[in-house]
Amino acid sequence: MDVDNSGFDMSMAANEDDDEDVGEGRAGDSAGMSIDIRDVLHFRSFKIDAVNIYTLEKEVCIHRSENTKAAVALVSAGYLGTSPEFPSLAISLQTLELYYTLRLFKPSFSVEAFAKALCHLYSIPFRRGYRTGLSDTFDVYLAIRRRIDSQVAKELGHEGANYRVLNSCPACCYKLEDEPELEFSRMWVVDGNNSLKRMAGIGNREVSDTRIFGESDYYLSEDFVNIYAGEIKARPLARNIEDEDPDELQSDWVDEEHGDPTDGIEDSELAQCTENWKAAAADQQKKMWGIFHESGYFASACRHGFVLWVADMIRSGELAKYPLAIVAKALGVLPLHWLMGYDIGCSFGGTILRSSLGPEFAKQKCRTCVNTFHGYSHNAACQQKYHPLNILGMGLEDLETLERLFSSSNQLAPLIRYMTAYRRRVFIDIFLQQWDQEKYQNLATMLHNNYVQALNILEDEAKALQADLLAKGITIEDLETYFVEESNHLKEIGKEAEGDLHAVAYVELLQRYRELSSACDNAAADFRSQTPADYEFLASAASYSRNLSDGRRAETKRRYLREQRDKTLFEVALERLYKLVIQRLFELHKMNLSFTGYKMRTHISNALQRRSKAIRNAVKTYNSAAAAIGRPTLDWVKVTHYSFLDQFNILQDTRHSILDKKWADPVVRHLMKQHRQVARAKEEIQHCNIQIRRLQTSIFDEDKKFQKVLEHLKDTSMYFPVHDFINRRRAVNQLLLSRIYQTQALPGFTGNRNPGTTERMLRMMK
Repeated sequence: MDVDNSGFDMSMAANEDDDEDVGEGRAGDSAGMSIDIRDVLHFRSFKIDAVNIYTLEKEVCIHRSENTKAAVALVSAGYLGTSPEFPSLAISLQTLELYYTLRLFKPSFSVEAFAKALCHLYSIPFRRGYRTGLSDTFDVYLAIRRRIDSQVAKELGHEGANYRVLNSCPACCYKLEDEPELEFSRMWVVDGNNSLKRMAGIGNREVSDTRIFGESDYYLSEDFVNIYAGEIKARPLARNIEDEDPDELQSDWVDEEHGDPTDGIEDSELAQCTENWKAAAADQQKKMWGIFHESGYFASACRHGFVLWVADMIRSGELAKYPLAIVAKALGVLPLHWLMGYDIGCSFGGTILRSSLGPEFAKQKCRTCVNTFHGYSHNAACQQKYHPLNILGMGLEDLETLERLFSSSNQLAPLIRYMTAYRRRVFIDIFLQQWDQEKYQNLATMLHNNYVQALNILEDEAKALQADLLAKGITIEDLETYFVEESNHLKEIGKEAEGDLHAVAYVELLQRYRELSSACDNAAADFRSQTPADYEFLASAASYSRNLSDGRRAETKRRYLREQRDKTLFEVALERLYKLVIQRLFELHKMNLSFTGYKMRTHISNALQRRSKAIRNAVKTYNSAAAAIGRPTLDWVKVTHYSFLDQFNILQDTRHSILDKKWADPVVRHLMKQHRQVARAKEEIQHCNIQIRRLQTSIFDEDKKFQKVLEHLKDTSMYFPVHDFINRRRAVNQLLLSRIYQTQALPGFTGNRNPGTTERMLRMMK
């Protein structure tokens, strides 16, 4: 009995549980009598509406045995029904595979756009039901793919909760027996992204799709993240509420109890970095994000771009619990002595130490740092210790991997904003899998480019450095000494000097100024208006002599108090001004580097504008003090245009004068930075030599394993899925090997060209 159809109709997908007839999905015999399609499906063969982008067939005839279910028969024929029991429409697996492939390389390509494309090819108008039917069928298709991928991973021995993290990046993980030890076992980075938000439900309305996607090994569960919710308490931001727009200050979604990643820091030197970050985070919290359930996601990745773990940020900003949860996983899974980059890594290191993870973090000798780009917006003292350029063993790594990841994943934002929680995670998981596959395919190219970059620095910068050092009459050891002196000087800015009786802490100076000012104003008045308690009448000569002596003592005291008051006022104003201007000039020097990009200069400029407000207030304070004691005042406009220290003559009056310091010389400062770049380039060569050999060895070992697996699976149902995976992997490996050989052929290549031997079997932790 045939099914009478004039064209496909996906509208039934939205009502597939109804008992009514299905319109164009109804069946009819040759006499014109119609029956429900569910009755037809009990026969051995049947026709059904179909969608096939390659053939544009509107219906297909499905043959089956008496005991074969309709859904099984459809899959055997290359189609997937819109429902498992009584499908009214079948979509070809090739069509679903095409959409899946398009989504891999264009994450912003929606189901609705693909449904409209199908309608255009079939010359029918688009209706919402078509999108629903296609979306539901695609869910089933993805579930089938995940099941097959799981079986393939099992056959290849790629199972285990932490297998992907420990083996996805051969350059990081495939350690060899005879390779030299690196300063850090692994370098990785964390950061939050607020683009992948999802709307929360309205009121108490129930959501029909209550599925939970728990099959991804990328995601940390909400329960695991919440273990660290109470580790750090919130610390308020010191900001002027009067400057805020009350219409924009909405904090329904902000977690007022649990702290952010900067709330665990107690180091005063890093306080400014912390406040700047908190201020930026507060600006993002405007315009009420309480309408979102997931306000973004927090991610981590290795230095080569492979994603480690991610966690959804639930109705909150970038709280401390998200990076702490990822650090907890890293401490339990990754090898000892790793380095983690974070845009607030300077303060987050203190947060970790104050949390329950602190003892283990210290025991494993791990540390944090800031990313290269974000690091230039931190103050000078912070950069000395936490910027990658100044960290021994970092190589040329910038740790800005996640900025590239977020730039790409933002394509998902328009699609997942109104999705269910299940589908949002499914689509993010697909994106992350494809991201890692592309990172693997480009791994040898990345290492090649790093090698070439390091060789160019050693070829150009190293020679120039040696020539400049010779001309300047200094050595590399001198540059290292200058670096230490600069670091020590930055620590002393704004602090009292030992042995100076007149120098005290800033707050104490203010208190002393207030006391001296009051004493100075009242000294003369007290003498003239009060009679001493031991007053006695004396003869004229004795009285004159006694009063003259008392008057001189009072005048001396008044002058002394006035001098002390003026000196204290000047010191208060000048010390703070000195500190702010020194920091600004050093950061301005960073911003004007010849190789600094436009975006980096803009980012640093914004930070400097905030700093300039503090300098403007310091200039006002200084001018008031200078006017009181007859000193020349400063012009704010000129101060903002100073480009280096020698233009700021007022600094000569401070006890911290640096104009005679070697490291303050612009030429020497350039040589110090150049020396750091050369040192990091040498480290990068060593890193690349090790990582290229790791990758090469892993490819050869993997190919041997593939051959054994295929022989084992011969004549089994899993042979073809595994064979397909291996074929694709081998093609990528050939591309990687060709790039590796190209790198090994470089004139300056110093690594071992022969593959090594892994010091362990591929590690799996279940």
